[in-house]
Amino acid sequence: MDSFSFSCVRVVFGWGRLERIEEEVERLKGGKVVFIADRAVRKAVEELNLSFDYEIFSDVEPEPEIGIVDDIIEKFSFDTVVGVGGGSTLDVAKLTAVAAGEKAKAVELVGKKLPERKCKLLLCPTTAGTGSEVTKLAVFKIPKREVKYVFDDESLYADIAIIDPKLTLSCPPHVTASSGIDAFCHAIEAYTSLFSNPISDMFAEKAIAIIPKALREAYANGENVRARTDMSFASLLAGIAFNSAGTGLGHALGYAHNHIHNSPHGKSVGITMPYVLQYNAIADLEKHARIARALGESGSSLRETALRAGIGFAKLLKDLGMPHKLSDVGAGEDDIEKIVDRIFLSEKHVRRNPRVVRREEMYDVVRKSIHGILREEEY
Repeated sequence: MDSFSFSCVRVVFGWGRLERIEEEVERLKGGKVVFIADRAVRKAVEELNLSFDYEIFSDVEPEPEIGIVDDIIEKFSFDTVVGVGGGSTLDVAKLTAVAAGEKAKAVELVGKKLPERKCKLLLCPTTAGTGSEVTKLAVFKIPKREVKYVFDDESLYADIAIIDPKLTLSCPPHVTASSGIDAFCHAIEAYTSLFSNPISDMFAEKAIAIIPKALREAYANGENVRARTDMSFASLLAGIAFNSAGTGLGHALGYAHNHIHNSPHGKSVGITMPYVLQYNAIADLEKHARIARALGESGSSLRETALRAGIGFAKLLKDLGMPHKLSDVGAGEDDIEKIVDRIFLSEKHVRRNPRVVRREEMYDVVRKSIHGILREEEY
């Protein structure tokens, strides 16, 4: 067995657990508290009737630019940050907690070892998707950079992650679909990563088993409590898995074509995942066959089953009303060269991919993803 390392934050999971957040703040001996919250949950925070003083910042935009961190630090005085929202909001909360008290602007931290976090940090997701509440990652748009920058540092771990599936009830179907696909991609890419290990595989396998059924059910009926709870649990598992093993070509390609359509992150990664699965399948037939079976696909041989993982994923996208080819979001043949170039800007993702990512083969993968070519007879 190869060596590996594993870390995780303290997790509090359960229906209605946000209502007990005051206990967790007291546990950390939080003083001056700032909530960084989605606009949609600001009212829910205010209705908690908390006994301690706090302020709320609720102007986080999806796919945030890094300058928002400096805006928050300049506007508020705090020693405790509570993030309540989707992945973008949680990422802003994480970097804000780290950058507070530093003389440098947040953008000056890019490419450097992050300082030790001095603020206390609690995170509570309102979507079942990013897993940001349990990772040491934070993703931002950076001025003059073509692809998003991923901070990867242990200072970004929260003190406590509170997962309350009740908060996901208000997610509309398209958000449920996009965030859920993001969680599924995290689990798949962690499972097939070159840096996967027995611990990450354990979490990823469970998430892969849960998501195809639970995500369809949560999308079909947003008030399905069991499905919402299962998706929150699966997203947590996927977050733990990819925090350890990382993601691969799926995310590199998702970042590479996002400039064309500026879709939400989960949708962007999901569109091209069927083609990534077919490209990667021969690198690990057994794992890709397990993914295919979780998606309800099977074949007459291990190879045939593994190659059907991409087809099963495309069927899931169709059931969720999501596009499964890049032409659906405006990409064409003229975009191929730039998309291929941008794949290789995500060096860490490319390095973790189970199959060596060769430039000449990426032209074919991108072309197939534009036209939706997943014909079984080719294999």
